[in-house]
Amino acid sequence: MKKYLKFLALFIIILLFFNTYNISALDQTQKKIVYLTFDDGPSPNNTENILQILNKNNVKATFCIVGSNALKYKGILRQLNKYDMGLIPHCNNHEYKKLYSSTEYYIDDLDKCIRIINDVTGKNRNFRFVRMPGGSSNTVSDYQTLQNIKIELKKRGIDYIDWNIDCGDTCAAMVSKEEITNNIESKAGTHNIEIILMHDLENKVTTTNALQHIINKYKDLGYEFKTFDEMEQWEVEYLTDRRVINR
Repeated sequence: MKKYLKFLALFIIILLFFNTYNISALDQTQKKIVYLTFDDGPSPNNTENILQILNKNNVKATFCIVGSNALKYKGILRQLNKYDMGLIPHCNNHEYKKLYSSTEYYIDDLDKCIRIINDVTGKNRNFRFVRMPGGSSNTVSDYQTLQNIKIELKKRGIDYIDWNIDCGDTCAAMVSKEEITNNIESKAGTHNIEIILMHDLENKVTTTNALQHIINKYKDLGYEFKTFDEMEQWEVEYLTDRRVINR
């Protein structure tokens, strides 16, 4: 009888453990998280204005840094670092044809970008993510070179990360604030985890003008704002399954 009671107690404990684990896992996948991302900066004025809006709203974002721009505007990169914004390498040379001319050129360019970010911020980061200019399925690079670049990134333990919401601010030289906000309105809330592609080049002022509306929209939808530095493993798996990471 005692053995039976011990077995029953053990069975109940195991059952409770797995039920708690399953509920916890379910709770995680039902979370709503948004990652605001800005490519191609830093730039004078515009990146600073974006930072001001983010700080006013107590919201974090991730900036995909162009090394050559960071060298020109070191103070702005240091400000992003000071306010704990996410930083990941984008590239050093943003000329697509040169950048994707060979695997060796791309990797050398990426290493330059990483060194610049670390030198300017005074840190020695090992970056978990990179965003490839044009995205990881761009048509500028030939297919085999692109595949070789991806293989090399994975060897280095670096994941390449794209987006699942595009604000559309590169559809023309100047996209109106209204068009950007309409794009977000039509797409926001589609996924439990959303990564928004935006740009902080100096001429992308309408993106900055639309930012408050974008923040308000995601707050109304109940999303949590995070940086890539804060991404948990279950989120990586979610985004990998949906071909946002390592497509």
